[in-house]
Amino acid sequence: MAKCPVCETEYTPNEVETCSVCGYDLTPYPPIIGGIPSGFLEKEKKRIAAAKRVWQLSQSQVESAQLMVSKVQSQLDEMTRKIDGFTQSQSQLQSQIKAIASQLQSQNEAIASQLQSQNKAIASQLQSQSQAIASQLESITEAVADTPIVSYSGFDYSQLNRLLKSGQWKAADEKTAKMMCRVAGKTHDGYLNYDDIKNFPGEDWRIIDGLWVKHSRGRFGFSVQKQIYINCGGLPDGSYPKGDDILERYGDQVGWRVGRSWILKSDCTFAAIAPCGYLPFWPWLYEWYQVGHSLKSD
Repeated sequence: MAKCPVCETEYTPNEVETCSVCGYDLTPYPPIIGGIPSGFLEKEKKRIAAAKRVWQLSQSQVESAQLMVSKVQSQLDEMTRKIDGFTQSQSQLQSQIKAIASQLQSQNEAIASQLQSQNKAIASQLQSQSQAIASQLESITEAVADTPIVSYSGFDYSQLNRLLKSGQWKAADEKTAKMMCRVAGKTHDGYLNYDDIKNFPGEDWRIIDGLWVKHSRGRFGFSVQKQIYINCGGLPDGSYPKGDDILERYGDQVGWRVGRSWILKSDCTFAAIAPCGYLPFWPWLYEWYQVGHSLKSD
């Protein structure tokens, strides 16, 4: 169980969107690359603290109103006891009771109206704060989305991120091949061999794979291809039993073989509807058949 940061009412995370007591927005923040800036968190704490003070003030006013009602009720009780002991006429007693009842009704209506106004004001203020927070989060998300994605080795993957985000699968596939050759220092050769893949920087590998997996919603990427390769009988280090047809079965499953023939890149279908593991298109790697599907395991 979690507690509302404003009124501390317990709730089950991810099952409710707003607090049932104070109406505070309880929906979790969406995941953000790089984390939420510490400056924003400090501002967010101050806003929650302000909302909590408003809530506590309203509760104090409610308690004061309830105390006022209690006092009025005590006065009514006292008046009733006095009326019972009075020897005045029935008409005078009825007049006094009517006057007291009218006063109580007016006070109760005034209190109810005041509480309703306060609740509306609090709800409006909380809604405004929530909208402001949502707007700032949206701005932060957009800013984070435009933040360059650079590895420790100095290679910028921002363009690859934009291509994948916009669904330009063919351009992203070509960009992936060029970037990997560039990272491995094989721009003149235009291909990677087994040692190039084996010594490829792990962080750059994870960045490229992460972008493909993220923007394809888990359909494309090196890690997806690796799992399919293992499911076909291959080993995590990229090797496979000699004489086995693991590569062929793998090619059939990811769509790189059609009618027992390996397809050319010109025959590729660069679309989100392609089979899982179809992209990035790996056969441009040097000695594909001899190397095997050498997916990094680190």
